[in-house]
Formats: sequence, C-alpha cells, structure tokens
Amino acid sequence: MIEILSESSAFLIPFLIGSLVFFSAVVAPNTFKSLDEKNARLFIRNLFPKLYSYAAVLSLIISITLLSNHLFYSFIFFIITLGYLYSKFFLMIKINNAADKKDTKKFNILHRFSVIIFVLQLILMIAVYSILFV
Repeated sequence: MIEILSESSAFLIPFLIGSLVFFSAVVAPNTFKSLDEKNARLFIRNLFPKLYSYAAVLSLIISITLLSNHLFYSFIFFIITLGYLYSKFFLMIKINNAADKKDTKKFNILHRFSVIIFVLQLILMIAVYSILFV
C-alpha cells in the first residue's frame, strides 16, 4: 500500500508542476494577447479560483500520500496547500479590489506577492520531487 502511495506522489507532483507551469507560461499571457481587457479580466477572474482550488486539492492529496513514510515532505505539501487556499480566499480578493479601484500601486504589490508565493510553491514542489524521486 505504501508503495502505491509513493508511486502516486511520483506521478502527481510533476503533473501538478506541469499544469501550473503551462497555465503561467501559456494560458495567462495569451489571455491578455487574445482577448480585449474586459473579457480577459472576466476570464482570468473566473479561471484563477479554479486553478487555486485544483492546485490545493492536488497538493492536499499529495500531502496525504506522503504522510505514511515522508512526514516532513507531507508537511511541506500541506503548507503548499495552505498557500493556495490563502491565495484563493484572501489574496486574490485583495488583488481584484485593488484592480477595481484602479489602485495600481497596491495592485502591483499584491500581484507581486502572489507571484512570489506561486514561485516558492513551485520551487518547494520541485525540491521535494527531486529529493524523493530523482
């Protein structure tokens, strides 16, 4: 059973990393190139909550699969999960409010913070995967 859990983590971690990188490198930039500002905003505001939910659920599943034989790395993935939930339920709302109020300075600070969280989550995932499976 532990072997199956370990193998599922070995699949799920790069699957999550790949999907997040694809979204960041392909979907988000092309949204603003392909759609007018109003529709791009609507699309991104609709997609980001789903992205954060998707990433939180997969991170939590990974955390649970690592729990039996890699407690520390399970905890790391639990922290990653909390980061997605924080971004979805608190940070994203503040970013959208700043954008709606045309508060560019606040928007830039909050957006930069969300990018830092996102990148740190990716770095942690890559590190855990490299330590456990490479």
